[in-house]
Amino acid sequence: MDRYRPLLAIVVSHEEPVGMAMHLRFIPSLDTTALMLRERLLLRHTPDGAELWRGAAYQDAVTLPLVFQVVTRNVQLQSCTQWPVARPLRYVGVAGQEQLRPETLAAPGASQRPLLSVEIDYCPAPDGACTTYRIALAANRRD
Repeated sequence: MDRYRPLLAIVVSHEEPVGMAMHLRFIPSLDTTALMLRERLLLRHTPDGAELWRGAAYQDAVTLPLVFQVVTRNVQLQSCTQWPVARPLRYVGVAGQEQLRPETLAAPGASQRPLLSVEIDYCPAPDGACTTYRIALAANRRD
C-alpha cells in the first residue's frame, strides 16, 4: 500500500464562533475528480477545511488546476458572515500567496448555493512541503 503525504491544505477560519462547527464539505469539480483519479490524490476533510494527499509514486506536476465547490450544513454560517463580495463567490489562488482572494460570481438570478467555490492552480513547493491556502471569513457586524 502506498504511503500518503499531504500535498496541500485549505484552511477556513471565521472571526467568531458560529454556534457549531462549520461543517464544510469540499466537492471536487468533474475535471478535478478526473485529475485526482489520474494522479491518485486523496481528499480528506478536516474540522477547518480540507487536505489533498499524494501517494509515494506521485510525481510533482508543473501545475494542478483544482476547483472545489464548498457546502455547509451550518445555516448560521451564512448569516453570521460578512461576505467580502456578493454571493455566490469563489476564492482564487494567486501565485505565491497563501491567502486566497475573493471574487464574485453573482449575476442576475444567480443561485447562492454552494456556499463558495475554491479555485487553485497548485504549483509544488520547491522542497516538496505541504502548501497551506487560507480563507479568512469575517463576522457580520450588527450595530
